[in-house]
Parts: sequence; C-alpha cells; structure tokens
Amino acid sequence: MSYRTGTQCRCHAGLTLGLSLVGVLLSAFIASAATPADLAVEAQNPATINAIEIDGGYGFNFSTGGADESFSRISYYGQLVQSTGTPFKYAHGIDLLAPAVPTGMGDRNKLSLRFEKGTTTIGGSLLGAEGVQPLTLRGLEKLQLRGTALIAGDPEEGTLQYAVGLESPPMRIPGVAHSQASNWVVFGVNAQRQESDASTTSISGSGLLTYRSFLGKAFLWRKSADVGKTAEGIANAFLSQASTYAQAQDLAGKVQQIPANQRTQLQQLFLDAVTEAEDEATWATTVRAMALGHADAITDQPTISMYAESSGWYTFSGDPQGRKLKNLLTATVDYWFLPTRDDVFLRVRYENGYDRALPSDRRNHLLVSVALRY
Repeated sequence: MSYRTGTQCRCHAGLTLGLSLVGVLLSAFIASAATPADLAVEAQNPATINAIEIDGGYGFNFSTGGADESFSRISYYGQLVQSTGTPFKYAHGIDLLAPAVPTGMGDRNKLSLRFEKGTTTIGGSLLGAEGVQPLTLRGLEKLQLRGTALIAGDPEEGTLQYAVGLESPPMRIPGVAHSQASNWVVFGVNAQRQESDASTTSISGSGLLTYRSFLGKAFLWRKSADVGKTAEGIANAFLSQASTYAQAQDLAGKVQQIPANQRTQLQQLFLDAVTEAEDEATWATTVRAMALGHADAITDQPTISMYAESSGWYTFSGDPQGRKLKNLLTATVDYWFLPTRDDVFLRVRYENGYDRALPSDRRNHLLVSVALRY
C-alpha cells in the first residue's frame, strides 16, 4: 500500500528531522563522560559485526513526488579489519595481549552484502556487495593501505556499478577521538565502471575520490540473553590460544606484563583460570567452568544503539551523472525491547542523499522497522 506525497514542506521536514537526529547523537556522544568503571572495559562499539540482519517495515518518503510504502532489507556484515574496541560477542576473537581500550575505535567490515526492496524512489530494488582487505605495497608499507572492491546496482532495471581501488586506514574524527564513541573516517580512490541496459546498452568509466565515516555508541549494556553461548565463546577463545596448561602459563606471563589497571575483564579472567587450574589435567575443565561463571556478569548486549554514517564520492574523471560531489547521510537508532531476546529489535533510520549503488536516485526518507539479527 502506498500513497503519493510531494510538497516542498515535507521535503524540508525530512531534512530537519535528519539534522535533529544527528544533533541528538552528537550531544549524547560528547556529553557522556567515561566513568572509572568504563575505563576498565572495552569501548562500546555499536556496529553490526559478524551478523546477518533482516528488517522490514514502512518508509515515510519526504522527497517531492515520492511515495510512502513498505520496504524490506537483508544484510550481511562480516568481521572488522581491526576488531580493537569491539564488544566480545561481536569480535572475531580475543587478543589476550592487547590492553583495554578506553576510547572508541572501530573499523570497516571486511565484507558487506545487502539486498533492498522498497527503499528507492525510482522503483526496483538494490543489490550490493563491498569488500575491504589490508594490502601491502612495496615501499608503501607504512601507509597501511587497503584494497577495496564494490559491485552494486538495480537488477530489475539492469544497472550495474563495479569498482576497485585503494583506501586509507581509519582515522579518528576530531572532537570525538578521545570519547568512548566508536568513530572513524577513511578516504580512498576508485576506478569505476557502469553498465546500463535500461533502453540501450551503455558502458561508461569514471575515476572517484571517496570517503566514509562512522560515529556511534551503544548504551545500557546488559548481559546477553544466551549466557551459555557467551561462555562457550570465551572458553573456545581461551583454549584456541592456549590448548595446554604449559601454553597457558607462557601466555599468562605475557598478559601479566600489562598493568593491572589496563587489563580487560577477559584478560584478568584468563589469569585467574591459570592460577585456579594448577596443572594440565584440570586446565580445560577449569576454563569452561570459570567462563560460565563469568559470562553471567559480562554486559555484552546493548539496549540502545545510536549511530550516524556518512559516505560520498567526487567524480574527477568521467560522467558524474549530475553533480560531481554526492554523499549519503544516515542516522539510526536501534532498540532491543525484549529482555529475553538479543536477536529482535526496533529500528528507526533516516537517510538523505545518494547511495552509490544508485547514483541518480536521491533519498530522503524515514524507515521504521522490526529487525532480526543472527
């Protein structure tokens, strides 16, 4: 079901709403001071990591001539290039030799996939895949560059963009770099090719300068609804790095070199497990028992996540399909409303600007949905 809207007033209302959401997010991040207890644990990264998301709901379109209609989206987000500062349940693993991170970090997902239906103003659907991988180039090792690849478009309309390029490592955003909010910005250069079969087949190439940024924080952290799964993850992470008691003793010696006030909760748990086990025969069972006891106290599930993202590109060569500089601003609030479920939440998301997958489609809408995360 959809109905047409198209007043200039509504378009301005959408932009005002988006700027208000971003303002609220910034105020929350800057105003939230870290307590001594906060400094003893990892910073609170709200990014979607190692998960599949399915959300569906209703979109309120603020564009002139746009339509309010239902939408659906399926997304996959892989592990981060660097997981520093990521809550345990979303991290690819535990680095037992890295000290606690009291300030927000964050990074790009190595792989992200998405399919959207009902989110475009021109009809059709959106399909996209993007990958990032560290790349070592001779003589440029200190730059820590990453290689990037993108393929995206509208399969129903027959449009397709694919690109390869280089990207910088993440840099912290001025003003919030030392807060607990996850924050980063990256810059890149891409060679892109576009194909279209809408009426007559056309192919064009272009050179792009790109950027992408993220600012977010999760609040009201609580223990996971599935404590057993958390405990299993901790035990497996410990035993994968120290399968024998001798290896555990060696690793414990290295962990002890980290000052006590800079250790993470899991690092201290590992040291306690080594002391408790005392020998090879009891090492594995001690780890699993202590992991289960500690999992009940780990607050690794947020109640509310708030984050803003911005991405854009400048066409310095080729057909820009309109203006040369285009970007997309989004502001999102996720709310886990069921105390016994970590996989169901409500999402409110505002989007304004151009998605690189559909560079001629201007978005200006509010999406309200129920989402599942696995």
